[in-house]
Amino acid sequence: MAGHSKWQNVKHIKAEKDRQKNLLCNKYVYLIGIAVREGGPDPKLNIKLSNILEQAKKNNVPSSTVENALKRGGNKKNKYGSAEILSPGGCIVIVEYETDNISTIRHEIKSVCKKHGANVLSGEGRWRAVYEQKGIIKAIQRKDGEQVDAEKALDDAIEAGAEEVSVKDDEAKPYLEFLCAPEDLNTVKKEIEQLYEVEEGYLGYLPTVTIQLDEETNTIVDNLLEDLGNISDIVRIYENVQ
Repeated sequence: MAGHSKWQNVKHIKAEKDRQKNLLCNKYVYLIGIAVREGGPDPKLNIKLSNILEQAKKNNVPSSTVENALKRGGNKKNKYGSAEILSPGGCIVIVEYETDNISTIRHEIKSVCKKHGANVLSGEGRWRAVYEQKGIIKAIQRKDGEQVDAEKALDDAIEAGAEEVSVKDDEAKPYLEFLCAPEDLNTVKKEIEQLYEVEEGYLGYLPTVTIQLDEETNTIVDNLLEDLGNISDIVRIYENVQ
């Protein structure tokens, strides 16, 4: 049994890493697309795009993914959307996507949910029972070349009007994540951009209520999240599993 349990743990860790890798690639496709639409496809003339391409390289995003993202970036038909999902065990999952075909992505999401016994919720706003929405700003480095420093970043956060800041290091290098009220996102982002290279600023979801799942249900939800992460148009997934 110990060996079985160990394999389950290894499998869980591998599945999570694979899902995060897929989501990371999808996210850079999304970021590259925004940068291209805002400033054009030439990184020599588009500083924002140049910075994103550099970060994608550091995060080992495949060159083929980057090339496809550059080609796709000029597609003005792309739309943004989200879906709320009730998974086994009562976990509320939120997925965000960018796509040129809403019907296709919704069908893919529903198919994955059906496979794992989950349901796409009708209507919107159910997330408010278990999440709070926040403005999230990711700063990848200081413009003056100094190292990312948590204490200094806290002072910068207060000056910018952010509610809090934390150092994250689950990608190629540490970065700062500033949180603020949703209505303050644009204002705070502009202030942070005076001091830091900002990769993205967006409205995200932080769980206020988490649930604990038994091992069997946790495996089902892991597989659901993994398959959702494999859908190329999905750029972010939020879940409230403890």
